[in-house]
Amino acid sequence: MKALLLIIVILCGAMGSVVAQKRKTIIGDFVVGELTGKDEATREITIKYPGKEGPEIFSGILADDYKLKMAEGSFRVLSLSDIVPGLYIRVFYKTRNEKVNGQEKKINKISHLEVLGEDEFSRLRNQLKISKSVAIAHVENGADLPATSPLKVYLAIAYNDAHQDLVEWIDNWNRKNGDSYGKLEIVPDLEQADTLIVVAQGSDTGMEFATLAPDGRSIESVWSRATAYLIVKDAERFKVLWTRGATVHRTPNSADSFRTTELVTAEIEKRMKARAGNSKK
Repeated sequence: MKALLLIIVILCGAMGSVVAQKRKTIIGDFVVGELTGKDEATREITIKYPGKEGPEIFSGILADDYKLKMAEGSFRVLSLSDIVPGLYIRVFYKTRNEKVNGQEKKINKISHLEVLGEDEFSRLRNQLKISKSVAIAHVENGADLPATSPLKVYLAIAYNDAHQDLVEWIDNWNRKNGDSYGKLEIVPDLEQADTLIVVAQGSDTGMEFATLAPDGRSIESVWSRATAYLIVKDAERFKVLWTRGATVHRTPNSADSFRTTELVTAEIEKRMKARAGNSKK
């Protein structure tokens, strides 16, 4: 008889653009955004997040004795003094009816909270090793890659397999398509680059599954997430042209981000061809 495989769902999300948001999942709902307020007496917090027609506000009650996951992986009971307005956080919650002052009211009960960083680009800043003083912003639709030739590209990739795959893809692109659509040159220094390809560990709207060995103790592998970015560096500013989530398979001895390279290279190829077409107009 086949051994049962235990799967622990930590966080759920979907493939696609990675932006702060509110979303429903099959095991509950989550919202990602900026902490704007808190009430230590009621344990209510408010979060500002981008809605369909502009910024919206979410409010929810944090469960008593909730244990906050710290950056180093440890847990401790959360005091609301541990989090300050302005932080970028993610909460997992369920909506239910409760009586408040004798009247039934819908309450968002928060069962999970994670501090993601000082702003929505904390994951990106950590991978690039840049400070919060460096300006980063999403750009409007239609923004394109610089017209420089060759395009100087800096790689900041959290996974060795994805890094090597991208190096090989760029070499192949230059040999087959460089003369027609423009060449890419990998540079070793961030200061020399005009374009950045970044793949960071984790995702604000990600999914992670831990699978246990048949003995129920040791973890065989984890399906987690990565976040990919395509960025243009303009003077001291970073303009995020594109970002996506990708699946990562981790074992005790390796981490394979097999989907990341495919997503990134497809986007670069599309934009390089569009850039070449625009230059002929």
